Amino acid sequence: MSIQQIIKTPEDCSESELEVFEKLIFEGCEVSTEGLKQRIYKAEKLIFIKDNNCVAVGALKNPNSSYKASVFGKSNALGQSLYKYELGWLYVTESARGKGYSNLLMKAILESLSESTCFATTREDNTPMHHLFRKFGFSRLGKAYKSTNGDYSLILYGKS
Repeated sequence: MSIQQIIKTPEDCSESELEVFEKLIFEGCEVSTEGLKQRIYKAEKLIFIKDNNCVAVGALKNPNSSYKASVFGKSNALGQSLYKYELGWLYVTESARGKGYSNLLMKAILESLSESTCFATTREDNTPMHHLFRKFGFSRLGKAYKSTNGDYSLILYGKS
Protein backbone atom coordinates (compact mmCIF):
# COMPACT_ATOMS: atom_id res chain seq x y z
CA MET A 1 0.00 0.00 0.00
CA SER A 2 1.28 3.47 -0.78
CA ILE A 3 1.23 6.44 1.56
CA GLN A 4 -2.09 8.30 1.50
CA GLN A 5 -2.91 11.86 2.51
CA ILE A 6 -6.55 12.20 3.43
CA ILE A 7 -8.01 15.65 4.00
CA LYS A 8 -11.64 15.84 5.10
CA THR A 9 -14.08 17.95 7.00
CA PRO A 10 -15.14 16.28 10.25
CA GLU A 11 -18.63 15.82 8.78
CA ASP A 12 -17.17 13.81 5.90
CA CYS A 13 -15.24 11.46 8.20
CA SER A 14 -16.56 8.06 9.18
CA GLU A 15 -17.06 7.29 12.85
CA SER A 16 -14.01 5.02 12.78
CA GLU A 17 -11.84 7.79 11.24
CA LEU A 18 -12.94 10.18 13.98
CA GLU A 19 -12.13 7.56 16.62
CA VAL A 20 -8.64 7.02 15.18
CA PHE A 21 -8.07 10.79 15.04
CA GLU A 22 -9.12 11.22 18.67
CA LYS A 23 -7.11 8.18 19.81
CA LEU A 24 -3.92 9.55 18.25
CA ILE A 25 -4.47 12.97 19.81
CA PHE A 26 -4.84 11.26 23.21
CA GLU A 27 -1.57 9.40 22.53
CA GLY A 28 0.18 12.74 22.10
CA CYS A 29 -0.87 13.86 25.60
CA GLU A 30 -0.50 17.51 24.58
CA VAL A 31 -4.08 18.79 24.74
CA SER A 32 -6.87 19.02 27.23
CA THR A 33 -9.16 16.05 26.74
CA GLU A 34 -12.16 17.92 28.14
CA GLY A 35 -14.49 18.71 25.24
CA LEU A 36 -12.02 17.32 22.69
CA LYS A 37 -14.62 15.44 20.66
CA GLN A 38 -16.67 18.64 20.24
CA ARG A 39 -13.56 20.62 19.26
CA ILE A 40 -12.71 17.97 16.65
CA TYR A 41 -16.19 18.33 15.13
CA LYS A 42 -15.70 22.11 14.92
CA ALA A 43 -12.42 21.82 12.98
CA GLU A 44 -12.22 23.09 9.42
CA LYS A 45 -10.21 20.12 8.12
CA LEU A 46 -8.79 16.92 9.55
CA ILE A 47 -5.68 15.48 7.96
CA PHE A 48 -4.69 11.80 8.10
CA ILE A 49 -1.45 10.29 6.80
CA LYS A 50 -1.80 6.56 6.24
CA ASP A 51 0.90 4.02 5.50
CA ASN A 52 -1.10 0.82 5.96
CA ASN A 53 -2.38 2.26 9.26
CA CYS A 54 -2.85 5.88 10.23
CA VAL A 55 0.62 7.14 11.24
CA ALA A 56 0.00 10.88 11.57
CA VAL A 57 -2.82 13.36 12.09
CA GLY A 58 -3.27 17.10 12.16
CA ALA A 59 -5.98 19.69 11.76
CA LEU A 60 -6.91 23.16 10.70
CA LYS A 61 -8.99 24.30 13.62
CA ASN A 62 -11.54 27.10 13.84
CA PRO A 63 -10.43 28.78 17.07
CA ASN A 64 -13.04 30.71 19.02
CA SER A 65 -12.27 34.38 19.56
CA SER A 66 -11.73 34.17 23.33
CA TYR A 67 -9.19 31.34 22.96
CA LYS A 68 -7.35 33.20 20.21
CA ALA A 69 -7.32 36.42 22.28
CA SER A 70 -5.94 34.46 25.24
CA VAL A 71 -3.10 32.85 23.25
CA PHE A 72 -2.07 36.11 21.60
CA GLY A 73 -2.44 37.99 24.88
CA LYS A 74 -0.30 35.56 26.90
CA SER A 75 2.43 35.66 24.26
CA ASN A 76 2.24 39.46 23.87
CA ALA A 77 1.97 38.91 20.10
CA LEU A 78 0.25 41.40 17.86
CA GLY A 79 -2.01 40.81 14.87
CA GLN A 80 -4.37 38.11 16.08
CA SER A 81 -6.99 39.32 13.57
CA LEU A 82 -4.61 38.38 10.75
CA TYR A 83 -4.90 34.65 11.52
CA LYS A 84 -8.02 32.77 10.46
CA TYR A 85 -7.21 29.19 11.50
CA GLU A 86 -5.19 27.40 14.12
CA LEU A 87 -2.95 24.53 13.04
CA GLY A 88 -3.13 21.90 15.72
CA TRP A 89 -3.28 18.36 16.93
CA LEU A 90 -0.16 17.47 14.95
CA TYR A 91 0.92 14.02 15.95
CA VAL A 92 3.08 11.30 14.40
CA THR A 93 2.94 7.90 16.08
CA GLU A 94 6.09 7.01 17.95
CA SER A 95 6.89 4.05 15.67
CA ALA A 96 6.58 6.26 12.58
CA ARG A 97 8.84 9.12 13.67
CA GLY A 98 11.93 9.99 11.67
CA LYS A 99 10.42 8.81 8.38
CA GLY A 100 9.26 12.14 6.94
CA TYR A 101 5.59 11.89 7.88
CA SER A 102 5.61 15.26 9.63
CA ASN A 103 6.72 16.85 6.35
CA LEU A 104 3.86 15.12 4.50
CA LEU A 105 1.47 16.27 7.19
CA MET A 106 2.63 19.90 6.95
CA LYS A 107 2.42 19.85 3.13
CA ALA A 108 -1.16 18.55 3.33
CA ILE A 109 -2.09 21.19 5.88
CA LEU A 110 -0.59 24.00 3.82
CA GLU A 111 -2.42 22.75 0.72
CA SER A 112 -5.63 22.91 2.75
CA LEU A 113 -4.85 26.45 3.85
CA SER A 114 -4.75 27.71 0.27
CA GLU A 115 -4.44 31.48 0.69
CA SER A 116 -5.61 31.55 4.32
CA THR A 117 -3.50 32.24 7.38
CA CYS A 118 -3.00 30.25 10.56
CA PHE A 119 -1.24 30.22 13.90
CA ALA A 120 0.01 27.33 16.00
CA THR A 121 1.48 26.71 19.43
CA THR A 122 4.08 24.21 20.52
CA ARG A 123 6.09 23.47 23.63
CA GLU A 124 9.10 25.70 24.11
CA ASP A 125 11.30 22.60 24.39
CA ASN A 126 9.95 20.88 21.24
CA THR A 127 12.92 21.63 18.99
CA PRO A 128 11.83 19.32 16.12
CA MET A 129 8.47 21.15 15.89
CA HIS A 130 10.20 24.57 15.89
CA HIS A 131 12.36 23.36 13.02
CA LEU A 132 9.30 22.04 11.14
CA PHE A 133 7.41 25.31 11.53
CA ARG A 134 10.37 27.38 10.30
CA LYS A 135 10.95 24.97 7.39
CA PHE A 136 7.35 25.54 6.23
CA GLY A 137 7.41 29.33 6.53
CA PHE A 138 6.04 29.93 10.01
CA SER A 139 7.47 32.77 12.11
CA ARG A 140 7.72 32.92 15.87
CA LEU A 141 5.33 35.46 17.38
CA GLY A 142 5.69 37.11 20.78
CA LYS A 143 7.28 35.48 23.80
CA ALA A 144 7.00 32.09 25.48
CA TYR A 145 4.17 31.73 28.00
CA LYS A 146 3.14 29.21 30.67
CA SER A 147 0.77 26.45 29.54
CA THR A 148 -2.43 25.80 31.45
CA ASN A 149 -2.12 22.04 30.68
CA GLY A 150 1.15 21.30 32.46
CA ASP A 151 4.44 22.57 33.82
CA TYR A 152 5.90 23.84 30.57
CA SER A 153 5.85 26.92 28.35
CA LEU A 154 4.44 27.37 24.87
CA ILE A 155 5.60 29.32 21.83
CA LEU A 156 3.25 30.88 19.28
CA TYR A 157 3.97 30.66 15.55
CA GLY A 158 2.13 32.25 12.63
CA LYS A 159 1.96 31.79 8.87
CA SER A 160 0.49 34.54 6.77
